[in-house]
Amino acid sequence: MSLIEYLFTSSSGVGVDILRLDSVESSASGNKWFKLVLNIEAAEHAAADSILSFGGAYSNHLHALAAVGFSKGFATIGCVRADSSSELTPTLQDAKRWGMSLHYLSRSEYRRRHDQDFISELQAQYPSAYIVPEGGGNTLGAKGCAGIVDLIPNAGGDYAAIVLACGTGTTLVGIASKVAEGVSVIGVPVLKAEKFMASDITAMFQSLKGDRGNWRLDHRFHGGAYAHLPEQMAQYMEEFELEYGVYLDPIYTAKAAYALQCMVDNNEFAAGIRVLLVHTGGLQGRRGFGLNPE
Repeated sequence: MSLIEYLFTSSSGVGVDILRLDSVESSASGNKWFKLVLNIEAAEHAAADSILSFGGAYSNHLHALAAVGFSKGFATIGCVRADSSSELTPTLQDAKRWGMSLHYLSRSEYRRRHDQDFISELQAQYPSAYIVPEGGGNTLGAKGCAGIVDLIPNAGGDYAAIVLACGTGTTLVGIASKVAEGVSVIGVPVLKAEKFMASDITAMFQSLKGDRGNWRLDHRFHGGAYAHLPEQMAQYMEEFELEYGVYLDPIYTAKAAYALQCMVDNNEFAAGIRVLLVHTGGLQGRRGFGLNPE
C-alpha cells in the first residue's frame, strides 16, 4: 500500500502530494522509528541494558522510544525537561505505562544535554545505558532516516522538491543522502535555528558520505519559537485538516504544510513541477495543545 496521497494542484500547475509517515504501521510514530532503528541495533550490539535519551514533557521522541522499548523488551530511560516530577503529561503517562523510567531535569540541567561532562555524569549514573541524543539526532539516526526514501517511488525522482519540518535536521540528512539526483530537499526549521542548524546538518553529512549539496533550509516559518503555533498557522492547520482529512501535529508538520502552501502561493516553484510534503507523524503531541491525538 502506498503511503503517498495527492493533495492539490495549484493554478500554476504545481502538483503537491503528501508522504503519510503517520500511517506507518509501527510501535513508533512517523519518522521516529527510522531514527531509532539503528540506534537500537547499536545498543543491542553493545550489550547495553537500557537506552537513555532526552525530551520534553510531550516529546514524540521519548514517546516513541518507550513504545519501541516495550515492544522489544528493552529498558528505557527518559531524561525529561520538566520543573518537577508532578508534571505527568499524557505523553509521560504512556511512557511510564510502557516501562520507561523517568529522570527529571531542571531547565538549566536540560540545557547541558549536549555537554560532554554532563553526559559523562549521566553515564556514571547509568553505566550500562546506551545514550541517544535528543530527537535521535546522531549519525545512526540519519542513516536510519535514509530508509524513508525507500517508501517513495523512484527514490523521489518524480518530484522536483521534497519539503519537511526540521527539529534537529536528522531526517533531512537521511532523505537528502539517498534521494534521486536533481531533487531539492527543503527543510523548514520549527524553531529559531539560523545560528546552528545548518552547521549541525553539515557536520552530520560529514559523518556520512559527504554533503551532496541538494538541500536548503527556509527559516521563515518557525513561528517565533519551538512548540509555538501562531494564529495564522493554527487557522491553516484547521483548514488543511478539513480540506484533506489528514491530521497534522502542531509542532512539526503543520508548520511545514503552511510553509509549502506559502511557497506555492508566492510562485516560488516552477510551473508544472511536483512537490512532496513529508508528514513526519507525532500526532500524539497534539494533546499538548488540547487536541485529540487523531
